[in-house]
Amino acid sequence: MSITNYSELQASVASWLNRSDLTVNIPDFITLAEAQLSTDLKTRAMEAKVTLSTVAGTKTVALPSDMLEMRRLQVAGTYNQPLSYRSPDELSIDYAANGSGQPVVFTVVGSNVELAPIPDAVYSLELTYQQRIPALSDANTTNWLLTSWPNAYLYASLLAATPFIMNDERLQVWGQLYSAAIESINGVDWYSGSTMKVRAR
Repeated sequence: MSITNYSELQASVASWLNRSDLTVNIPDFITLAEAQLSTDLKTRAMEAKVTLSTVAGTKTVALPSDMLEMRRLQVAGTYNQPLSYRSPDELSIDYAANGSGQPVVFTVVGSNVELAPIPDAVYSLELTYQQRIPALSDANTTNWLLTSWPNAYLYASLLAATPFIMNDERLQVWGQLYSAAIESINGVDWYSGSTMKVRAR
């Protein structure tokens, strides 16, 4: 049985579990699998870049809802200006006067990035970040992970299903297969591998 889309993945999960009564539950298993995969995978395919726009007089900008980790934030222009990170306390103390101008530092508070100085105009911020696995659904039937590594999706879904169906003896089996898949994906990707080195100057 091939696993190339959301429907085929659901069918495979049912087949591997040897159950025909979990049609309503299998989408939940896949959702739980995606949450675990987003946590465990560190691969360049999860890298994303977006442009955020500031509002003059407003110090916060909403971050993407699918962001896991920030890689880089910079003011885009003829010469991009990287912003330096400060803790919320440091930013509050160092920029207590609430001056305005082109932002030079930032912090993260909840789902927003907070800038200082407070933007005095509209600036384009280029954000590079690690994003969650794009969720599968009836409308979004595939993604890069399912296309390249359907085994990871399958084993993660089976692992998520096992406590629900109280088949504890399979936990170790699915867990080992899932761990091997994650190690394989992370291991072959130059982003997370150990073969690339920063060149000494």
